[in-house]
Amino acid sequence: MSGDNGDALHASAKTGRLGTDHLLVVALTLLMGGSVVALVGQHTAAQAGPAIVLSLLLAALGAVPMLYCLRMAMRRVPDASGLHGLLRAAWGRLLADVLVIALLLELTATLAGLAQSMARHLYAAAEVIDAAPAQWLPLPLAASILVLLLGAATAVLRTPRALLLASALLTVKLGVGLLLLLLAARHVHYAHWIPWLPSATAPYRFGLGGVLAAGVALLGVLLGAGLLAGFCGRVPRPRVQISRAAGAAVLMAMLWLMVLAALQSGLVEFAALASTRPLSVALQGVPQLQWLLPLLPLAGGAGLAALQLVLLLLAARLGVEVWPPKSGEVGAGAPLLLALTVLSAALALSLPEGWLPQLPGPAGLLVLAGVCLGVACSHWRATDADDRRLMPMVLAPMATALCLLPAVTSRLFLPVLVVLAVVLAGVLLRRRAGRSR
Repeated sequence: MSGDNGDALHASAKTGRLGTDHLLVVALTLLMGGSVVALVGQHTAAQAGPAIVLSLLLAALGAVPMLYCLRMAMRRVPDASGLHGLLRAAWGRLLADVLVIALLLELTATLAGLAQSMARHLYAAAEVIDAAPAQWLPLPLAASILVLLLGAATAVLRTPRALLLASALLTVKLGVGLLLLLLAARHVHYAHWIPWLPSATAPYRFGLGGVLAAGVALLGVLLGAGLLAGFCGRVPRPRVQISRAAGAAVLMAMLWLMVLAALQSGLVEFAALASTRPLSVALQGVPQLQWLLPLLPLAGGAGLAALQLVLLLLAARLGVEVWPPKSGEVGAGAPLLLALTVLSAALALSLPEGWLPQLPGPAGLLVLAGVCLGVACSHWRATDADDRRLMPMVLAPMATALCLLPAVTSRLFLPVLVVLAVVLAGVLLRRRAGRSR
C-alpha cells in the first residue's frame, strides 16, 4: 500500500503524521481484524444460508450514506480534531462528552473481550500440537497479560509505528486467509450451495427475511469504518483522505468476506457453520488441508491483536479530545491509555468469557448516528438556498436510521443506554460542582 506521496508506511513514521496508508490500515483492521468471519459463519448457519453474500452486499450499500455524511460533516467543520469535534459542532459539548465517554467505556470492554478471544485462539492453536497451556496459565490471566502487553506496546510506540505493527499482524491474518482460499478452492462442492436461498422457516430465519436480518447485523460491523474519523485531526486533508480510506476499506472487506463466506459454505453444509471458528469446522472435512488447522487460530489471534492496537490508539485520541491537554503538555494521552489498559485487564480477568463484546457496538453506532443527524439538521436549518442541498437532506436521515437500526437490535443496546444515563448524570454533576466553586 502506498501513501499520499508514494511512500511506504514506514516513511511517514519518522514524522509522526498519518497518511492515507495508515488510515487504510486502521479501517481494514476495524472491519476485518476481529472475529467477523465467525460472525459471517454464524449468520450463514442461522439466518441466510449461502445467500449471506447478498447480506454482505446490502450491508456495504447501507454504509454508503454514513460515509457520505462523514464527508459532509468534515466539510462543514474542516478543523475538527475527531469525532468529538464533529459532535461538538453539531450538538454542543455536553452531548459530545456523553457520547464519546460512553464510546470510551465500550472500547474498554471491547478490548477485554478481544483479549479473551485472542487467548482462546492461541490456546486452540496450542491444543492442535498437543500442548495444554491452560494447565499452568488460566485463560483469564493470559487475557489480562495480553492486554497489558499490547497497552505497553501502544504507549511506547509512536502512532505510525504502532500502526505499522498492526499492519504486519493484519497481513498475517489476511495472508493465511489467502493461502486457505488458494488451497481450498478446488475442494468446494457446489451442491452445498443448493438451495442458495433456503426457504423461510420462521420470521427472519432464512428466506429474504433472514437475508435482511443478517444484513442488519453485518451492517453494524461495516459501519465501524466510520470510527476512522477519530483520527481526522492527525491528517492534513481529513475529508479526502478519510473518505477514500473508509470507502476503500468497506469495498475490500465486502469482497473479501463474500469470498470467504462462499468458500466455507462450499466446503461443508452451511448448518455446520454455527461455530466460533467456522473455517476450522469447514476444513475438518478436507483431510488434505488438515495441516492448516493450527494456522487458522494463529491468524485469528494476529488479527485480534491488530484490532486491539487500533482500538487503543483510537481510545487515546478520543480521550485527548474529551480532556484536552494543557498547552505545551507532551504525552497527554498516556495516563488515559494506562487507565484504559488496566481497566481492560481487570475486566478480562474477572468477567466470564462471552459476556464482553468483541467488536465496537451500539455506542459507536450512536456516535455515528449523532454525526449524521447533525448533518441533516444543519441542512434543514440552512437559510441560504445554496446550503439547502437535496442530497444531504435525503441521505443524512437515511444514514441516521441505518446507524440506529443495528444499534437498537443489538443485545448490548440496553446496557449502553444505562451507561449513557450514568455518564450524563456524572457530567452534569461535575459541571454543577465546577460552577459552584
